[in-house]
Order: sequence, then C-alpha cells, then structure tokens
Amino acid sequence: MLRAISHEQLEHILIILEQAYHHNKRIFIMGNGGSAATASHFALDLTKNTIFPGLPRLKAISLTDHVPLITAWSNDTAYEHIFTEQLVSLLEDGDVVLGISASGNSKNVINAIRYARHAGATTVALLGANGGKLKEIVDAYVLAPGQNIEQEEDAHMILTHMMTRHMRSFILTGASSRATSLPVTSSTHFYSR
Repeated sequence: MLRAISHEQLEHILIILEQAYHHNKRIFIMGNGGSAATASHFALDLTKNTIFPGLPRLKAISLTDHVPLITAWSNDTAYEHIFTEQLVSLLEDGDVVLGISASGNSKNVINAIRYARHAGATTVALLGANGGKLKEIVDAYVLAPGQNIEQEEDAHMILTHMMTRHMRSFILTGASSRATSLPVTSSTHFYSR
C-alpha cells in the first residue's frame, strides 16, 4: 500500500505547506473519529516539532480539539457545520485547510472545504483508496490505497509524520527542489484542479 501512494500527489501537498510557511499562513486540520485523532496529532507535530530558535514558527491548528465548541455547534445547528463554523471565525485569505477522511464523503469536512475555497484558502485532503467527493473539490490530495479503513488510517498517520519531517527539514534548510522553482506570489491557490 505504501509503495502505491503517489509521490506526485504528496509533493503537491508538501509544496502547499512550504508556501503556507513562507507566507506566514495558518494550516487548519480536521477529520472525524480516527481521523480527528490524526488531525490533532498532525497539528501538534507541525506546531511543536518544527521549531528552531530564531526562525518563524509554522502555524497549525486542529479543528477537532475544541469539544465545547463542537458540541455547541452540533446542538444548535447540525454536526455537518462543526468545522465550517470554526473556519468562519478564524480563516483568512491564503490559509490552508486540510481535511482527513478515509471515505472522502464526510459531510462536515466537505462543507468546510467548500467554505474554505470560497473564502480564498488552499484546500488539501488525505483520503482513502477511492477519494470520495472530497477528491473532486480540493486543490491537492493524496490517496491511501488500502484494503480497509484501518490500513488507510495507518497510512494517513505515516504520511503526516513524513510531512512533519519534511517541513522540519524545509524550515531549517529552506531546501525544496520543486518549491523554490515556483514564483513567490500572493496567490492563494498554489495548485488548482
């Protein structure tokens, strides 16, 4: 399964993360169930494990961690809006919104991605084997072509650790063969479908 993961898809996401750091933008991460835990873990790793004295810090925020706010929005509106409503308050033009979903069909993640695109964010997804609806609406994605949800979720965790290690190296050295060849602009969508 790991050999089947597209290096090109992963590289697109890495370049988006590099550009977010370069432009001092935030990365919002979300998912449900096991993917919610992965979102929290990824935000922790990106925020803490990429710190170097004297260098700007990478800004990653998990939308899965504010349980009182999530339950309030679920109770007052619907569970499908728990991530969107947080983004309405926090999202700024040029930020990155990353959804994690093995099915690719989580309504609350889809709604948040649609809002993020409308608000000028770059959208990214870590998906299962088929990609679901999210595959069609994000700027970049990587598929985890597992035989079951457990394999796909394991692959997502491995991918987030790979991305964290890459960003740690990028922040320290600035080395990125593909990203440095891209023009630095104020464009919010670094890859469009």
